[in-house]
Formats: sequence, structure tokens, C-alpha cells
Amino acid sequence: MRLSEPVVRGELAHHPEAPRLVAEVRRVHGRYADEVVARYRLCPFMRDAATGFGRFYVLLDREPALETALAAVEEADSAVVHLVFPLIHTPSPPFERFASRLGEQLRRRRNPAPVLAAFHPEMAGDETNSHRLVGLLRHAPDPFIQTIPEGLNHSGTVLAGAGVEPAADPAEDNFRRLQGASIAAVKAKLAEIMADRDTSYAPLLERLGVARPGPRFGPPPAR
Repeated sequence: MRLSEPVVRGELAHHPEAPRLVAEVRRVHGRYADEVVARYRLCPFMRDAATGFGRFYVLLDREPALETALAAVEEADSAVVHLVFPLIHTPSPPFERFASRLGEQLRRRRNPAPVLAAFHPEMAGDETNSHRLVGLLRHAPDPFIQTIPEGLNHSGTVLAGAGVEPAADPAEDNFRRLQGASIAAVKAKLAEIMADRDTSYAPLLERLGVARPGPRFGPPPAR
């Protein structure tokens, strides 16, 4: 699988350790796309993980920066954009609000504006119903925002790619297909990839001066 070359932006984009971290971000998110999203068919629009990623940005800011994210979306030469934030500590609810602000700004600047979806390792979700399952399936190795064109916004998951007809209700389709052992397998694979993320990022984050105090990306807190 070949993903697009990452575009690096943000306050630490020129740090000497940035290229090594970005290579690990790309590798870990490649695993996520291939071993979770593609393997379990979580997105009805995706033909393959490589093309489905679109333009892949790694934003090396300590906190989400609206102007940096806006500039990245506006300069991207792709209808599908992923903005990955591997350095931030922001919990899921404020990160989701940040994504909403980004969407508001894009609606002011573009017509039609892209549709945004936020993903976060701690997003609320479980397997009790199709609506809650969407949150669980938006757990990801790092917080990120996906933009897709209007009209491809019904998957509720990730990695859109034009030309694939979705089920009438993709969330219900996922809920039916992933009952029982399959949901457990998705959760186990996500945990494995997040552990890989923590281990591989740790020395690089320390060198960048943004190391976290112990593992962060375990099971999300109960809500």
C-alpha cells in the first residue's frame, strides 16, 4: 500500500526530529487504514486505503491551530484531505468543537464547502446501537479531521473515495455486519495499533519536547 506523501505544517514542522515522527505517523495511520477501515469495510466509499486517504497532512502544533488547518485545506489539491494532529493533548469534546469551527470557516470561504468529520482515540462510542457504534468506529491512533466533498458524507467512518455506492444506511449496515466477534476484533486491532503508536512515537515526542505523561491511548473513559 502506498499512501500519499505527507505534507508537514505547524510550529514544529522544521524541528530536526520532525521527519522521523512524520514517517511514523504515516506508517501507523497506514496500518489503521489497511488493518481496520479497509479490512472491516467500515467506509462504504473506500476502494483502497492508498487512494482513499487523499491528501495527508501532519500538523505539528502543540494545540489545534485554526489558521494552520484552514491553510492546509485550502492549499490541498485533493477533494479528500486528512489533517492529523499527533502532538496535541486536547480531549475529544474540545477537539470536536475545533473541527466544527473549522467547518464554519470553510462554509464562509467555499461554496460548496466540504463536509468534515472528526476522529479521536477517546471519542465516545460503544456497540449498544448503530449511533453509538459510529463513535467507537471513529477511534483512531491520533486526533484527525477528514474533509470530503458534499454528497459523500453518509458513511460515518473514514477514507472516502468517489465511485462507490453506499448502503442505504451505512451506520446500520456496519452495526449488522460487526455484531459480536467482529466488533471485538475491531477493538482489539485498534488497541494493538494504538499501542504501536505509543511505543513508536514516545522517543520522538520526547525529543520534540511534547512527551505525554504515560500512555494516553487506551480504552476511552466511561461516559
